[in-house]
Amino acid sequence: MTINFPEVARIFEQRESGSDSFKFLFKSAVDLMKSDSGHAVFYFTIYVAAHNYVQAYEDQGVAPEFSEMAKRALVGLNSKVVLALSSSPETALNLLNEVAYEYQINIHDF
Repeated sequence: MTINFPEVARIFEQRESGSDSFKFLFKSAVDLMKSDSGHAVFYFTIYVAAHNYVQAYEDQGVAPEFSEMAKRALVGLNSKVVLALSSSPETALNLLNEVAYEYQINIHDF
């Protein structure tokens, strides 16, 4: 059974900031794309960010401060997606635009 995104976001936030947590996030996003295709773009956006982190840093030693910074960035993006999922279509689109902009323009490390 696939859990919903608010639960995925909560679990990710509570986990350690290592690569396994980011793997959990992107794998959960893929599962949600399959089970809730009407919101696939929300999950895909989070998938891209989490997957890029794993691709870039899984086989490297990463300073704890860096992985915590990356985790905080994803927690922030996740919170906007959680809000978007329970919002009107117009608000949801605006929030998704914020997530995409934040990731593409302001997050440079992954």
